[in-house]
Amino acid sequence: MKEELIEKLNQARLSKKHFKLEETVALLKECLEIDPSCLIAAAQAGICLLLLGQPEEAESFLKKTFKEAEQKDLPVGAYLAACLTSIGKEDQASEILNDIQSDEFSAAETYMLVAEMLSEKKRHEQAVRLIDALSTRFSQDSFFTRPVNHYRLIRVLAHAGLADIAGQLADTLSETFPDSWEALASKASVAIAEEKYEDAYTLTVQALKKGGASYPLLAAQQHWLAMNK
Repeated sequence: MKEELIEKLNQARLSKKHFKLEETVALLKECLEIDPSCLIAAAQAGICLLLLGQPEEAESFLKKTFKEAEQKDLPVGAYLAACLTSIGKEDQASEILNDIQSDEFSAAETYMLVAEMLSEKKRHEQAVRLIDALSTRFSQDSFFTRPVNHYRLIRVLAHAGLADIAGQLADTLSETFPDSWEALASKASVAIAEEKYEDAYTLTVQALKKGGASYPLLAAQQHWLAMNK
């Protein structure tokens, strides 16, 4: 590997570590100018663009990586499928999922991560497409045996303004896992969507006390609610 390329990759890693994502993407593009076959740079550029809420731009980088890895890089395939799903290219995404899904590998976590990335950037339509896929294609996946993943899904729906659907799912989660921090946090997300900030604050505090402190976003949510309730 060229010394110049190694230096640029290290600069990109450092930039990403400090969450300077636009700068990171620029550096990774420079890496690809030095060596167009650098799959590390292409894959990381695609993922950083997803973090920036730009799936349309991420598509070409992820496609390049997956193709040049002879469609054997399962994590990249999962990111590519999630990216394609988010921008409405479900048929292409389905073909990739058919190739990579197995008892040993599931793309469910990647779909959830990308939905959360897009939700944070207010790309709600794209995030909800991924949630729809999770609720259908991955409905029987072991991913949903953990209540925290139900909460994550509900949070994205609530953030997208779909409070009715999120509320129904939160009620179901409360019935299945009564008094769990995930159920309380889910109800807090719905309350935020309904602008019931005092209720949301109380529920968030309860969720933190029940074990939700292990989920970093809840503490930040408590602070925000304390300022806005």
